[in-house]
Amino acid sequence: LAEHPEHPQAGMAELLRKLGVDRELVRYVPGSEPNAAARARLHLVSEALRPAESIELWQRFLEADGLLPDGRASFANALTGLRVVVAPTAHDEAEAIALILKSCIETPGKTAALVTPDRVLARRVAARLKRHDLAIDDSAGVPVSRTVPGAFLDLVLGAAETNFAPPELMALLKHPLTLIGRRPAEARAAARALERGAFRDIYVGQGLAGALAALEAARGDGKRRRSTISEHEQATALKLVADLEAAFAPLAALFADDSEHKAARLADAHAQTAEALACDRDSSSSSLWQGDAGEALSVLLAELIDAGRNLTMEAADYPPFYRTLLAGEVVRPAASLHPRLFIWGPLEARLQQPDVMILGSLNEGVWPRPQEAGPWLSRPMREKLGLSPPERRNGLAAHDFAQALGAGTVYLTRALKVDGVPTVASRWLQRLLALVEAAKLEHRIAPELPWVEWARERDRAPTFEPAKPPRPCPPVDARPRSLSVTRIEKWIANPYEIFARNILKLERLKPLGTEPDPALRGQIVHKSLHDFAREHPNTLPADIYGELMARADRHFAELGGSPMVEAFWRPSFQRFARWFAATEPVRRFCGITTYTEVEGALDIVEGFRLTARADRIDASEDGSVAIYDYKTGSTLPAPKHVDELSAPQLPLEAVIAEGGGFAALGSRAVSALTYIGASGRSEGGSECQAGNKPAPDLAAEARAKLVTLIAHYGDRAMPYEVKRRRGGAFTRAYDYDDYAQLARIQEWLTQELDEDIR
Repeated sequence: LAEHPEHPQAGMAELLRKLGVDRELVRYVPGSEPNAAARARLHLVSEALRPAESIELWQRFLEADGLLPDGRASFANALTGLRVVVAPTAHDEAEAIALILKSCIETPGKTAALVTPDRVLARRVAARLKRHDLAIDDSAGVPVSRTVPGAFLDLVLGAAETNFAPPELMALLKHPLTLIGRRPAEARAAARALERGAFRDIYVGQGLAGALAALEAARGDGKRRRSTISEHEQATALKLVADLEAAFAPLAALFADDSEHKAARLADAHAQTAEALACDRDSSSSSLWQGDAGEALSVLLAELIDAGRNLTMEAADYPPFYRTLLAGEVVRPAASLHPRLFIWGPLEARLQQPDVMILGSLNEGVWPRPQEAGPWLSRPMREKLGLSPPERRNGLAAHDFAQALGAGTVYLTRALKVDGVPTVASRWLQRLLALVEAAKLEHRIAPELPWVEWARERDRAPTFEPAKPPRPCPPVDARPRSLSVTRIEKWIANPYEIFARNILKLERLKPLGTEPDPALRGQIVHKSLHDFAREHPNTLPADIYGELMARADRHFAELGGSPMVEAFWRPSFQRFARWFAATEPVRRFCGITTYTEVEGALDIVEGFRLTARADRIDASEDGSVAIYDYKTGSTLPAPKHVDELSAPQLPLEAVIAEGGGFAALGSRAVSALTYIGASGRSEGGSECQAGNKPAPDLAAEARAKLVTLIAHYGDRAMPYEVKRRRGGAFTRAYDYDDYAQLARIQEWLTQELDEDIR
């Protein structure tokens, strides 16, 4: 065995060699001799794990039916109490193990243990046993960083090191230990107010000052404020920011200073900040240091403060330093653990043997783990130095595996896939199964109960009926009686969106701390063009490009020098501005007056009003108008889609113009409907007619179709269905459908719907 360090008995053989003791002289301690079944199991394990060069002896073993030299113990006896459980996934494996452990405690006095080096599997099994109100004794303990106070202290550092980035700050504020002098319910309410008032919109702020600025901006934007938080919530959020500034003062001051600080000072500021955040209404932060985890953390920080007086570092280096110190710390809860259930690592299992042993996660890479020689010493160098080869660790792991197989009842478990990745069975399990299959005794190691099937059935519904497409039919008086031209397009594309947005009043919140997005870029382009046209409605300035860029730069500056703006948005707008400066004089021929952001409304039928805000309307001397719509996307609506009224925005604005709905203009004939592309790509901009039909014809058809649509949905029985039409007209609307999850589309949509509006 000296040439096979990966063998389970290699270490014992080396010990006997150094002791100068012959193997035959080794005897059992009196009273510990194995019975016939145990001897048969030992013989089987010895054969299964023999060196690869001698596996031809398996044939002799099989021909003898696994008999020992004394004629006792057959192969079949060796398999008594040995079961192999193979699960499809790691989750199923954990559930099956939990069921096996639970079944063991139903027998009085029976003990059971899961032995595995896989900590993820151990945590999964412990979590599943909690479903049955069973707290299992895990010898590895719980990492302090995963406890409630451990996570809290880490979140404190996370907020400070990211300069209070919205995700990190909100994670801290919603932690159960964060009170900041409030009751728990008050603290959570204040956190939600700050989140909705400052962070659920485009956010370019830095630090708590950025959060304060975002709240003040929301206060100035009356429309936005009313849709997010109330006056009381606004005050609550502002008070929370002030309290956060006070609580973080010790730590924030150090992070703002680029010089080096003593580790003791950083740890002390860390503890002070954490206590200030965990302080309740009675000015007590004792809850932070309570329990095994709290005590362990208090000791660690106290030791760090004591030992860190001679260690200096920059504040930015403290969080990883602290996390490294914490990585090896564990706590072992001492209360309420079940006395007959255990989770052990291979090391803890060496000298313990319960009634039922479960060897979990028997996959290559887990048991055994891959062994590398290391970057510094090659194998020959290790041999010259008298160091053991890397395979020696595999030999120790194999010895642990062989010892665990000595239990009376043993379950060997593995998952075919872990995190969606196919696995390979452990080499030891493969050898054992090869012997069993050669003897045609697979049935002897099959589980006596369908553990995996039960595990999969636990979370499987007995019957499954896919959700049906929603068909809400609200009362007629609850249905909207006024919609904008852009909402009419949504109504045609997907009526359910009108139900969710305009009837249920549901609006999707933006992701936390949303960075500048294409929608914001579109708003800036529109604002810049609006400012330019408002200041120059009749005549153009000498420097069109410079005037337009000056207005755009004012809006870009509000984003605080965002890298996205400087690298992409501004150069893109510069290209568009050059194109606009070259083409605008053609649009502004003699006698044209430009109106911008023109509000309009028109009663289409009794009790239904159509509203619009036209990006631009040019009025000529003959009384006709040309209506423009700015598009900042990469493509403009296809003429075919406009003619089909799948893109009805401009035709409907023409309806309002002809009906005198734009108060500033009165009733006007519409001479042209035009899109101006402001994508900033290629030449910078583009211009095209909306549709192939004359503007008056498009307006007449749009009005007739809208009247029909209003009549259909004036019927109480007409539902607001979810639509998914074929073709490219509504692709963008469907790609950015905020209510797809609410409609549970993925549950019931098996084929695309292609239905015309009735």
